[in-house]
Amino acid sequence: MEPAALQLLYFGQGLLDAHALQTVLSAHLSLSVTAELAPYSGPVNTGGPAFAQQGGVAWGPHTVKLLHSLEPMPYGPVESCVGPALLPPPMKVDAQQHGSHTLLYYTGAQVEALEQFAALCAVAGALARFDGLVVLNEEARTACPALDLIPEDGEDAMQTYRTLPIPYLLGGFVKMEVGDDPRPWVRTFANHRLGLPNLAVHLHSHADTGDAFHLMSGVLGYLRTMAETLNPGETIDLGEKTWLIRAPVDVEWWLDSDGPLLILEPAA
Repeated sequence: MEPAALQLLYFGQGLLDAHALQTVLSAHLSLSVTAELAPYSGPVNTGGPAFAQQGGVAWGPHTVKLLHSLEPMPYGPVESCVGPALLPPPMKVDAQQHGSHTLLYYTGAQVEALEQFAALCAVAGALARFDGLVVLNEEARTACPALDLIPEDGEDAMQTYRTLPIPYLLGGFVKMEVGDDPRPWVRTFANHRLGLPNLAVHLHSHADTGDAFHLMSGVLGYLRTMAETLNPGETIDLGEKTWLIRAPVDVEWWLDSDGPLLILEPAA
């Protein structure tokens, strides 16, 4: 499996300053952090944007590799994340017109996927102070405002990142219109990395999108914290509503998934 990764878009950030990044991240984590950056010396990124810097950030068991480019990310990956994201429309326009970007890869010793993502979010949150615009999770096909990852003074940043709703950034939340069906679908992506199933719901209308986000966040959070599993044919009671769990059928091609995917349907 490829390493866990996030991508950060900027309005037009120039070269990154290792000392400034180290100072900000150390303050965020209340820990000693080492950051090193150097001119990029790797292979040419054929067909893609050129990289200007390479380096890494390390603390405790964590190491995050950085590749920084003074050019925009390719349109396709940006649009696949920003297009379906729950971002304000003006921010989507800004993201599509961004000027530079950084790629972040987890290369440390921590094997727990949630801890890897928390470390990536910590570095993204520090970089967000340097003209950061939007953070992408390309694998999960989602994005969030970079400023959302900047911790408050005195906040336990790593704990905050660990407890983010999973569909917010770690697993994607994508709304899809399929064929002539007026009822949209919403589904998640990349939850297999966290050892969780992807989820899907067939909405009654677009107005139900927010409720579906909270539903999926609650179910995934429960499964993660309680180490529980769900299986097709079972039901789950959430508040005053009972949901039936089923697997997708062959004709539901839009629900193809790396790892298991379960559909939540209101029980009759």
